[in-house]
This record gives sequence, structure tokens and C-alpha cells, in this order.
Amino acid sequence: MFFLFVICLVNIVNSNPIINLPFGKLEGHVLKTYNKKEFLAFEGIPYAKPPIGELRFEEPQIFEPWDGILLANKIYVCKQYNHYTPLGEDFVTGNEDCLYLNVYTPDHNQEALRDVIVYIHGGAFMFGNGGSYGPFLLLDKNVVYVTINYRLGPLGFLSTEDAVVPGNNGLKDQLLALKWIRNNIKYFGGNPSSVTLTGMSAGGASAQLHTLSPLSKGLFHRGISQSGCVLNPWVLVERSLEKSQTLAASLNCPTNNTMDMIKCLKGKPAYDIVKSVKLFMPWLYNPFTPFGVVIDKWSSEPFLSEHPYLLLSKGKVLDVPWLFSHVESEGLYPGSEFISKSEYLPQINDRWNELIPHILDFNSTVPLGQQSQVLQKIRDFYFGNTPVTEETYSNLIKMISDRLFLYDLNHAVKLHSAAIQSPVYHYYFTYRGAHSKSETLSKSMKNFGVSHADDTIYVLSTNINTRSTPADKDMSAVFIDLWISYASNSIPQVNDTLWLPVQKEKVSNSINSLKIESPYSQKMIELSFGNSQFWDSLPFNENQNLYNKKAEL
Repeated sequence: MFFLFVICLVNIVNSNPIINLPFGKLEGHVLKTYNKKEFLAFEGIPYAKPPIGELRFEEPQIFEPWDGILLANKIYVCKQYNHYTPLGEDFVTGNEDCLYLNVYTPDHNQEALRDVIVYIHGGAFMFGNGGSYGPFLLLDKNVVYVTINYRLGPLGFLSTEDAVVPGNNGLKDQLLALKWIRNNIKYFGGNPSSVTLTGMSAGGASAQLHTLSPLSKGLFHRGISQSGCVLNPWVLVERSLEKSQTLAASLNCPTNNTMDMIKCLKGKPAYDIVKSVKLFMPWLYNPFTPFGVVIDKWSSEPFLSEHPYLLLSKGKVLDVPWLFSHVESEGLYPGSEFISKSEYLPQINDRWNELIPHILDFNSTVPLGQQSQVLQKIRDFYFGNTPVTEETYSNLIKMISDRLFLYDLNHAVKLHSAAIQSPVYHYYFTYRGAHSKSETLSKSMKNFGVSHADDTIYVLSTNINTRSTPADKDMSAVFIDLWISYASNSIPQVNDTLWLPVQKEKVSNSINSLKIESPYSQKMIELSFGNSQFWDSLPFNENQNLYNKKAEL
């Protein structure tokens, strides 16, 4: 018993907390929330060996114990081609040695068994980092909060479509991090039997992907997918081998043999590999996910054995409660960038047939012979006879929202709810605060609407100020209570509103959704979104269309 007590001990030395873990000592530091409440922060904890040298493009390897005291006071960023790079700076940022996680806990009471919230950052599987969504709002509550890094872009999602590099290493990084949390979060006062897996955008899709992988069973007990799901068109990528060969050729590596190709790429600077991402983005940062998730059937232990649509349809889903959401103008990512310079909207208007397949990410999923017809139908539906201008900018954002986020989310929510016994919830967020995530890419303070990620900023601290008005502060309180109630008992609560789960019937045209209009107004509605009837009519070889057509042949 004395040995167990020593293992779990947390000391405060020179105001810095030190935890004795089974594999080494860890020294964190003390931070304060915006409301001046102290909490303990352990930032930069290794959960895998550095994926460098011969471990580049390999599945993550378990970290090794260390001697002495490891300082856990640094935020790591994975090597990436970052869409949110400040003007004039290098788009390639971060380090290849980046498989670290961050743990935030209220105090050193290690028998508290607090609910654990794990956040997977978004960024189209291409950019972002765990440290960008901080604890300074959430840690006013009695909860343990964990953020993780995972490999991004070609370093995390390159696939040779064979056993050499099956793909999905970024997802397997997440998997190993979740295993670390299960095994070690108790030393930080967290309850390994109450883990809520959350994420936004690609992080939300990632969280849902873990419900489709048997490898993740038992690692979490409920989840939240904000503004991202497994069926979104940017999640599964096409032509992975071809892209890998194109990247390799650009760096003077052989492409005929995948083993030789990867051996060569392992010797190239990570900077050069990541910078090559621009080869696959013909206009600005579009399409924004050239390297992403694959069906890694070539792996000896696949993360994703079948297409997500098939797994949802067959009910091969981990049965845990789930919460989906979307905001009013999802298409402000990436669409807010298109208003940042006066020449961008005229380019979209004049080069419609060239640019829209990249912006809407269907270059590989609509037969070439049908693309011009599809492009005209989309233009007619959203613009009629009007050009793409500032006056019709909202039409552009609606089109992007429907295609890149809402149409497939509509299907994913219904399929997920029908596939499991546990409740599935949904909210629709329409509150526009004093500031928005759209300000960064638009380079404007103008109110374009409620942007992709504008809900997350009220519960996790970011570089967006959500404390400048009383209403924003109240919105933050509402969202924090929502998360805390859900993490505690799997039932999300907002004020005294009765929140009904999504119906279990697949065929329902609408779903039960909580509309969050402001901190003071929330109501249950029957919601239909994504203009499904229109998008269903188009010949996209994706999701249900892909498999329904195969069934007909």
C-alpha cells in the first residue's frame, strides 16, 4: 500500500507540482483561469516516441520511461502547412517531434476521480495543435481537461495503399494518446471510466471515426462532434498513392516501388515534405484536405476497415451517447478568406468551372464527363442568374456550408442515431458574439455571420476574445455548463430547456435539435438542413450514392 501511495503522490515544490508516474517524474506548473482560479498544468507529456528518422511514416511507438524529472511546461506543434499563418510568415510551422499531450486538472487530489474531457483539435487533418484550445474557461469547473497532438498532412496521413504505409497514422496517434489517458489519467485526478471524447471540424470527424474502429473500444464513454462528421467529403481522401508519388517525384525520390519511395522520403527534410502540400492546392488553400483518412485495409491492424457509410449503415458503431452540432454559417471556413482580397470573388465568378471543384472538393468524385453539367446546376441553384459578388457572398457561403458540412452531417446524424441504443443529441448554434473565427481569414471585423468554430470558442480558450461583453460571458457560462453536464451524466443540459434526443428512425426528414440563439434563448425545433434533396440529385460517387449505385449494377 505504501508503494501505491508513493506512485500516486503529487508534491508541490517551489510552487510547481511534481507527479511520480510509473515511468518517470513529471513537473508541471500552476496557471490561473480567466476568473483567477488556480489549476495545475502539465504541458508537453510524451505519449509516443518521436516519429522522426526511421519512425517517420510508421505507426506510433510507445514512449520510453525517463530518468530524473521531465519538465512539462511546453506546448508542442506538429509540422504543418498552416492555413492561419500570419501575413508574411512561413506557412510551414511546427516540429516533427510532436507526439505530446497536455493535461489540466484543478488540484492534486488524486482520489477525486473527476470527469475527463479529451479534445481533438481540428484543422482539416492538415494543421492545428492541441494547445490552441486552452483550459482558461473550462478549468473553473471540477473537471480534468486533456488536449492531444497528432501527426498532420503527409507526415500523418500519407498512404501508399499497401502494407508499406497503409495510412491513418494520425488517427493511430490519437488512439495511442487515448490509451495513455486510460492508463494514466488517474494520477492527475481523472476518472478513466468517465472520458468524454470531443473535437471540432476534423477533430469532430476524428471523434466519430473512433466510434467506427474496434481498436478504440473502451477508451471513451460519450462524445461530441462539433461541425464535423465521418461522411463530410473532405474526410476520406481519393488517389492517395498517386498523391504520394507526386510528392515523392517533386523531391526527386523514385516512385515505381513504394518501399524505395518511402525510404527516400524518410531521408528528406520534413520542411520540404510539408511544403510540397501546396502542389495539391491549386487555388489558395483549396482543396483543404489533400492528405486525410483512408480505408486502411492494407494494415495488419486497420483503424478503418470499411467505408464509414457502410459501417454506420450496418450498425458497426460503438454504442455510447453522442452529441453532434453545427453553426449557422459553417462555410465561412474556408469562405471567409474569399472576401479578404477584392480579386478573389471575381476569380470565383469568372473561373467557376476551374475553381469550384477544388473549393467544394469533388474533383475526384464526379465523372469528368458530368462535371460541367453539375457545376451549372450548382450555380443555378445557389446564384440563379446573378454573378458571384459581395452582394451574393452569402449565397456562396450557403453553398459551401451545404456541400462541405451540412448535407453529409444530416445523413451522419440520422444514421448514427439509428445505429445505436444510446441517445444522440444535436444542437444548432446561431449566436454571433462580439468576435468570430471568421475575422482571421477575412482580415476584417465585419459581421459575416456565425462561423465554423464559433461555438467552440465559448467553452475552450482561444485567441478570440469571448469576454468583451456581458452576453458573451453568459454564452460561455451556458456552453461550459452544457459540456460539464454531458461529461457528468451523458445528458447535455442548457438552462431549464428539455433537450430531446434525435429520433431513431432513419427515414425522418428532420431531426430534433436544440437551437441556441443566445445565452437567454434556446428552444427545441424540428430541423432539416443541407438542402439534401438538391444534393441527392447530383451524381457524386460518395457515401450513399456510391454504394447505392454499386448495389444497382
